[in-house]
Order: sequence, then C-alpha cells, then structure tokens
Amino acid sequence: MSPIDLRLNSTMKAVGTEPISTRHDSLVTIKFDAGFADNTQGSLYRRQVRPETLLTWSPRPMAIKRIPIERLTPGMFITEMDVPWYRTPFFSHKRLIKDLQTIQLMKQHGIKMVTIDTSKGADVPSSSESLPNTQNTQHASASSLPNPDPPSPDPKAGRTAEAKSDDHSVTVVYAQAQEAVERIFKDLERGIPPSPETTKAIVSNVLGQVLSDRAAMATQVAIQKIKQFDRSLTAHALDTCILSLVVAIESGLDQPTQELAGMGALLHDAGYVRLPRNLVRKREECSGKDKTLLEQHCKLGVALLSEHSDMHEDVLRIVREHHERADGNGFPARLGHDQISRLAQIVGIVDFYDGMVSRRGARPAMIPHDAVRQLFLAGEQGHFEKSLVEIMIRSIGVYPVGSLIRLNTGEQAVVVGVNPQQRLKPLVKVTTDPQGGSYARPIELDLAAPSPDHTVRTVLRVLDPTKERVNIGIHLDQTLSEVA
Repeated sequence: MSPIDLRLNSTMKAVGTEPISTRHDSLVTIKFDAGFADNTQGSLYRRQVRPETLLTWSPRPMAIKRIPIERLTPGMFITEMDVPWYRTPFFSHKRLIKDLQTIQLMKQHGIKMVTIDTSKGADVPSSSESLPNTQNTQHASASSLPNPDPPSPDPKAGRTAEAKSDDHSVTVVYAQAQEAVERIFKDLERGIPPSPETTKAIVSNVLGQVLSDRAAMATQVAIQKIKQFDRSLTAHALDTCILSLVVAIESGLDQPTQELAGMGALLHDAGYVRLPRNLVRKREECSGKDKTLLEQHCKLGVALLSEHSDMHEDVLRIVREHHERADGNGFPARLGHDQISRLAQIVGIVDFYDGMVSRRGARPAMIPHDAVRQLFLAGEQGHFEKSLVEIMIRSIGVYPVGSLIRLNTGEQAVVVGVNPQQRLKPLVKVTTDPQGGSYARPIELDLAAPSPDHTVRTVLRVLDPTKERVNIGIHLDQTLSEVA
C-alpha cells in the first residue's frame, strides 16, 4: 500500500476528505499544517513540528485482551462480555465505556470478565501505573500517566459537530436494531424471553433516531421493504416498532409511554414462534382451522413474555390486544373500543398497514397509497378509531415515502418526504420530464413550496413501480445518503 499524504491542522485532524486511521498495518506519511501536535490519537507520537513537516509512523496493531471487570475503566472499548446479551440492558456488547456508571451497571448484571480492543480504546495500565504513588505523582512523566483523553474508537471522531457520525446514521441504527431483534426471536424460539431492559434498549436507540430524523427513518423502512422480497417476522416487528413510535410521537404521548408502545410493537407477534413455521409464512392465505390456530399467537405471546414477571403490563396488553378492533370484531376476545388499550390500538393500526405494504408468501405488496386508502376505509367502517387513523395518515402521508407519482406537468416523481400539515403535497424527487426522458439529476421539490421555475406542481395520480419498471430503491438510497 502506498503512503497516504494528508494535510492536517495543528491538532492533527484531517483538513481534507480522508480521515486519519491508525488501524491500517502500513506506514503512513502525514503532512502537518503548523503548530503543536499534542492531542494526537492512536499511536501517533507527541512532538512539536514545523509547517509542512513530513512524518511517518507505524500504526498500533489491534490488541484483544480479556480482563476482569475490576480493571475496566472509562475509555476502554469492549468487544465481548461473559454474560449473554439478553441478560444485560445493553443494545450491543461492542461499546466504548464512557463513564463509571456504565461499569457499575455491568457489575449489577453479573458481568465479571470482558474482552477489550486496545486499538479502539484505552489499554490496561501496567502494574506501576494502575496504583500510582501519590508521593511520587509530581515526578511522574507524562508517558506514565493515564491519557485524560482516551483515543476514540471512531476514526472520524475529529469531524465537526455539524457532521453526522456514521455510527449514528440511520442505516447503522436500523441494521443494529434488526440484528438485535433477530437475536430476540431466535431466543424466543428456544423459549427464552427477552428482558424488559434489553427490549427497552433497542427501542430507546430506535426512538432516538426517529426523534432525530423521522424522514430518514421512514425512508430506511421503505428501502428495506423494496430490497427484501419476503418480509420476515423480525423485519415486520422492527418496521411496526418504528412506525408505532412515529404515531406515538405524533399523538403527543410522553417518552416513557412512547417506549412502551415501541416495546409492545417489537414483541407483538412473539407468539408466532410457538406455531408451525410453514403455517406462519402463509398466514395471509389461511382459513378455517389453520386461521383459528394462527389467531392463538396473541395468547401464546403473552404466555411466553409473562415468564419475565417484570415485563410491563402495557407491553403485554399490546401483545394480547393488537388484533382487537373498535367495532368488537377482532380477536382473541372480541373486545369493544373502550376495552382496548390506547397503545394496542396504535400498534394494531400500524400492524394492519405494514401487513398490506409488505410482501408475504405469494401475495405481493400493496402500493403504499392504496394501503392508506384501505386504512382510511377501515376507520370509516369502525374497525379502528378514526382519530388514530387520521394521526397515522398524517404521520405517513397520503402519498407515503417510496410512492411513485405522476405530476400534473406530466413529470414522474418519487416521494421522499411528507408534509404533515399538507398531506397532499409531499417532498419529491422529479425523475423524468413531461416527455418521459430522464433528468440527468433528479429535481428535489417541496410541492407545498413555490418552485424555482414558478411552476405549480400537484399530484395527478399514483403509479405502480413494477408496471413502470422504476427502481424506487435507487432514488431512496440516494436520498438517504444525502441526509446521513
């Protein structure tokens, strides 16, 4: 690998587009700008440099160490713990330890040994460093003292505050959540219910991203539906969780209640793991005895999750009641409107919508706009509370993200965002001209705002991407990369 020439500022942060990384096993040449390099990261040595000085260093190799919890300190990066993930409150065991409170929480959950990666965080101090003699502290050299600013595990940590970290991007959060939910369902199949702390950790992480950038999260959900041919239980659980959080926020619920809604949504179909897998896969096509058997998943889910005595009752009610309907024609107990919990009604509406827009077995996914119409009709017919249906439609839009539309100008566009107050005027990417020719660069427009060319654009009709041979995912991917 050839040397990399980077121009850096006085604190040794990249001025150019390439970030510094101390994780390559090759020599790297760096051109400094000016000043002192006394806040360096990784294994860069500390020294005063002159402008345009060229230095070379050999990066520190990855070092994995297994240590007792008593030797763990803030600044270390953990890759593994000696307790299964579902017995801890942590979303992921791979994490940078930022404070003593986290270490105390780990001890409370019975963690005794951890594995650390010193290439991503601080190392274990040597025996002479671990218990420094206070009498000799004033004579200690700088190199023998713990680094007050431990190196960050993220090579992009030197970026400006305005730049979003990859570790917190929508794509990463979604992927991490999906992996965690898959682990939950695998454990459920083995009869191991998740702890409330584990479930809450997943939901809190997703909720933080939804609160930070709701539009980007909705785009990510739409992308996943397009990319995955047949949606699994875990994918449906996560998407239902995300949309339920959006509706809970739009409903004005406080954050603890939002989290309960998300937890219930994440686990609402847990009972399906106790039923034959081939039956669950074709549940949309079942009737008679098979349908009656499938309807038992609500009770089975409650029984499975109740093995954790501290699982919140509101979460269990969502699992039990998400198929109940306001007109009393739901299952398993045919409850009336006043008997169904508010959170179960929210999750039930989202579950109904997500089921329509997802491919299941031989049944193709419904166009999102058509699913919104079906949802509206269900509200009009009394299956759902109309006010909650209206909140749901306000949240996802009349033309949800991922819809392909024809404008009154003859242009074709993809919906990439929603205007909650003007549901008929979404944010779009105009992809073709009135004659059907593709624009070299899609035109981004807010149909609720005046356009640069002073043309008034409105939605004429919704198109079927399959019939039009349009890959919606490409345009959504581009949108997501622009906001991430």
